[in-house]
Amino acid sequence: MPKQIKKLIPFLLLFLIAFSFTKTVKKNLNQYQQPFNQQQLSDLYNQSQFAPKPEDRRLVIDDHDLYAYSGWHYLNTGKLETVNIEHPPLGKYLIGLSIIIFNQQNIGQLFWGGLFLILFYFLSEKSLKNNSLSLLVVFFFSLEKIFTYQLTHSLLDLPLAVFLLSLFLITKARFKNKNIKTFFQGIFLGLIAGTKYPTLAGVVFLTLVIYFLLKKEDYFLSKITKISLIGLIVFLSFYYPFFKTNNLASFIDLQIKALKIHLSHLPEYPKGQVVKVLLFNRWLTWWEIKNILLLTSGTIFGLC
Repeated sequence: MPKQIKKLIPFLLLFLIAFSFTKTVKKNLNQYQQPFNQQQLSDLYNQSQFAPKPEDRRLVIDDHDLYAYSGWHYLNTGKLETVNIEHPPLGKYLIGLSIIIFNQQNIGQLFWGGLFLILFYFLSEKSLKNNSLSLLVVFFFSLEKIFTYQLTHSLLDLPLAVFLLSLFLITKARFKNKNIKTFFQGIFLGLIAGTKYPTLAGVVFLTLVIYFLLKKEDYFLSKITKISLIGLIVFLSFYYPFFKTNNLASFIDLQIKALKIHLSHLPEYPKGQVVKVLLFNRWLTWWEIKNILLLTSGTIFGLC
């Protein structure tokens, strides 16, 4: 292939990625134009599956509306213990920030979606060692339904994926000052813990420990202790409004309640079902006995 054409390929792929991103936004423009309606979501929540009284549970509130309502509620009342306690507050703070700035719950997703594609490119480039091929991977991913859905709905997965990719890239990067690297690893570990599932941060931390052991990292114990402490401080800082009126015992009780909610949503999995989940994204539901088959890319996105 002539060198001139080779040089043009990355620019062509960048154009295609930008075109795909813009096309998704244009196609779903109404998702970014509809103003946030606090009263409507408040009424929906109070009659949803989360209503305190069973007799009031006549409607269903979707996750994206639940997170938007929670984010608005947190930033306006500071009461983290009353709505959607099963997920930490950071992701919902970010959605609430979009509501405060733009009076719209989905616009913030554009920032996280764009940032995710940039970081995903760096991840691909580290793995493939080829600029054009890495851009091609990003282009194909920008077409995925799981990505376009996240881009147009106020969900927690895009910022979570950004924090995960950031931690991975920081861990693989070279720093002159190792303490700065350790500091940012702890920061992003805390961000991961505070976005959707704190247990995910535990899995990530364990992965870091194994990675350090395999690399025979210097000052191993000191490093993992600093990372875990910084991560814990960052995670707890997201609960600052809660700690203003509650103590540590109340916080632990809140986390136990959140865990019980998650456990109540899990069906009794038969042996081998976890393999179907990981390989084929085939999940058993908790509201009736049947399987739901989603795109395999959904599992890939989750693992990313």
